[in-house]
Amino acid sequence: MTEEWKPLILIVEDNEKIAQLIARLLARHGYETLAAHSAAEARSLFYGNHPDLLVLDVGLPDGDGYDLCEEFRRRTDAPILFLTGKREIDDKIKGLKTGGDYYLTKPYNRDEFVTVVESLLRRVEMTRDKFTDAYKIERGTLILKLDERKAYIDGSDALLTQKEFAVLLLLVQNENKELTNEQIYENVWGSKMNNDPHPIRLHISRLKKKLDEENAKDFSIFTEYGKGYTFITYR
Repeated sequence: MTEEWKPLILIVEDNEKIAQLIARLLARHGYETLAAHSAAEARSLFYGNHPDLLVLDVGLPDGDGYDLCEEFRRRTDAPILFLTGKREIDDKIKGLKTGGDYYLTKPYNRDEFVTVVESLLRRVEMTRDKFTDAYKIERGTLILKLDERKAYIDGSDALLTQKEFAVLLLLVQNENKELTNEQIYENVWGSKMNNDPHPIRLHISRLKKKLDEENAKDFSIFTEYGKGYTFITYR
């Protein structure tokens, strides 16, 4: 992998010791990792960090990897590698049909596992290098670099958190369309809002301050209290 890009891998494994072993193995090969031990935790880490590759177990205490794979596949093109004890051919077929890119069974060979990870990420890197411009959204003085998960104002990093960037990206991708608190929460947090709009208000408020939206001449995040938010550009 290039020095500029250090892939982030999300490990979804209910056995914490196995997850730690996988994380250490990947770390030795230069990868950053996050570990989730339940479907709920996997959703939170996935939507908050947008990993470059996912390693999914099938058996989880609150769901299964097949459902997660199907859900995540609708949101990302990142490779999904199943690593599970389910060895039947029907299990493998189901994993691939739900959107998995590769299926390994436990116990697994470490060299084979690392080779598969490298191969899947090499594909990602080739696509990433080829379509660099496609990972950039420009709206006047505001530039969103999707590969970096960063926003720039007049060339300066706005220093957004991952959640703030995700909220901004959602608004920009739906330019001129009002998004409700519920729509933003479900897309960014990956779950129902539970009638508490405070997290959305807090993130929008921080976004506006970091982007100096009050003094921006070519864009605005319009708030209609009690209803939602709209990203607008002035051309």
